[in-house]
Amino acid sequence: MIIDIHNHISLKSSPYYLPVDEYLKAMDECGVEKAVILGKDYGKLGDRQQSNLPDEETATFVKAHPDRFIGFTAAHPDRGVEQNLERIERAVNDLGLKGIKINPHAGHYPNDERLYPVFEKATELGVPVMFHTGIKAPSEGTRVKYCQPIYLDDVAVDFPDMTIIIAHAGYPWVEETILVGLYNGNVYADISTLTQIEGVMGFEVMLPTLQKLTASWGAQRVLFGSDGIFNMEETLTAVKSADFLSDSDREKILWKNAKEVLQF
Repeated sequence: MIIDIHNHISLKSSPYYLPVDEYLKAMDECGVEKAVILGKDYGKLGDRQQSNLPDEETATFVKAHPDRFIGFTAAHPDRGVEQNLERIERAVNDLGLKGIKINPHAGHYPNDERLYPVFEKATELGVPVMFHTGIKAPSEGTRVKYCQPIYLDDVAVDFPDMTIIIAHAGYPWVEETILVGLYNGNVYADISTLTQIEGVMGFEVMLPTLQKLTASWGAQRVLFGSDGIFNMEETLTAVKSADFLSDSDREKILWKNAKEVLQF
């Protein structure tokens, strides 16, 4: 089994939208059994760009093949407490979504206290919260200063019963990710898009990052994620070829840890 904990869809109105069959084809070719489809809310920035993803579109995509897909909702402090909580309760209780995605690079730090009620609700509902960290998305108006994982130490300490996923392993601040998770056992890291970053940077990123994470934490809190169906094969190849991983490590990274986080 392989579980991809970090994937996206585009708005149906977007020229980049791909139908569900394209995802299934890529997943089948790579042996990926399940993929998490992440919500997107960039707040007022996303409103201006008309790029925020409604939960209805995520839920519709997931329901086409509920045995293969798991959906997450999203939250942003621009929305205010009441609107965020209403969205999360509806997403989880009515639409069947299983987690929350936060995108700090869209204008706020991860430990913004306007999001604390969201974290309280996530804890109450027992759903994980994933934070974009590290290199920012190539969207106009996003800011890299909000992407450092060190700010998640506050969140991990204040919400010890909430499962936190640090997306992209916080690269290039991998050591910060490690420090945040060193004494906070509720913190996980995914390795999504690291192969893509490697191509942009022109030097090795994926394997050194994976080795640092597993050397410090062990493999039990590292999660496979692709960040897109076109990155699946390359990311999987990297994990499978890492000679510092045991077969047991690979099983944990590729599916066992995700199954624990997603509770199925």
